[in-house]
Amino acid sequence: MQRAPVLRTLRRSLSSLQSRLPADARAGANWDVSVTSKLVDGLLRDGYYVVHDAFPVEYLRQLRDEMELLRTSGQLYPNSTHILLNDAANAGQAKTLLLEKHDILETELALDAVRDQTSVPFLRDFFEQQVVFDPLRRALPEWLGLAGHMCKVQHNAGRGCFPMHFDSYGDDGKCVTAVLYLNEEWEESDGGEIVLYPFPKSRVVVQPRFGELVLFSSQQMLHRVMPANKQRYALTTWIYHAPGPTATAESDSFYYKTMTSEQDAFRAMVTKILQSPFRRHLVKLAYAKEWARSLRESHLQTEAFEHYMTTHEQELQVIEAATTRMLGNFRTKDSNLPKTKEELMSG
Repeated sequence: MQRAPVLRTLRRSLSSLQSRLPADARAGANWDVSVTSKLVDGLLRDGYYVVHDAFPVEYLRQLRDEMELLRTSGQLYPNSTHILLNDAANAGQAKTLLLEKHDILETELALDAVRDQTSVPFLRDFFEQQVVFDPLRRALPEWLGLAGHMCKVQHNAGRGCFPMHFDSYGDDGKCVTAVLYLNEEWEESDGGEIVLYPFPKSRVVVQPRFGELVLFSSQQMLHRVMPANKQRYALTTWIYHAPGPTATAESDSFYYKTMTSEQDAFRAMVTKILQSPFRRHLVKLAYAKEWARSLRESHLQTEAFEHYMTTHEQELQVIEAATTRMLGNFRTKDSNLPKTKEELMSG
């Protein structure tokens, strides 16, 4: 019953802090100087880069407090996806089901319902002043064709997590993902790590500690979020490239653009696969068991989810058959090359 007075007090506190803090604090202050040539080179070479303490502590706390305000005032919504299912009981007509993750709440900062609020000035400025996007747009190479951004507030309750996935397959223009974590006093035992899979290299695990900013390729970096043992906040910026064949072709290859290899038959084959869109399919085979486990850990166990898992398993079968055909084509030129996916993965 005390909720409304508490929220009014919090809003007044945020308003008074807004008037006292200088403009550069509301804009993120020293992020600009964090966007170095080292960051750019690392992102393009490895497909990811982690920035420590890119923003002032008080600025981060204001962002987190405003995210908490959105959550406690009921302005975050469950993370869910609509899927179509052929309804055999209704002459095969399509019906829409909701595929929902458990304990994940979020909202987009571009929504008028958020941007029109005077109670979240730091979040509003984070989006409107292009705090993460603009320095990256100026620093990253022109061939990426960066042209716009979107920001999302996200809250994970206890055990909330995300399955293995790519943020984009290129059709929506997402190019770079930047996740800012806002969790003070975070211990390793609290879980909630983001795990990056720069296949075929080893996985990279990053704790969601206060002020960590993780950047990675939206189209090429497989990743997941592990279950957390306490609530967890993240503020994500997605950066988009403009429509156009050049930007699309270049961003498809992204960090494998600079990859080199010895020119023996096996390495030449692997390089060709890794530089093609098929890499994103092959990685599903490489992590098939872990991928399925992550899906079950992340979603509510509903009819929609079981249908989704059936589709996922069928997709794996199609990918495995396509991989076998692809290897057969390579073997017509060199019979010493792998014959099965097991031989390919062990090579």
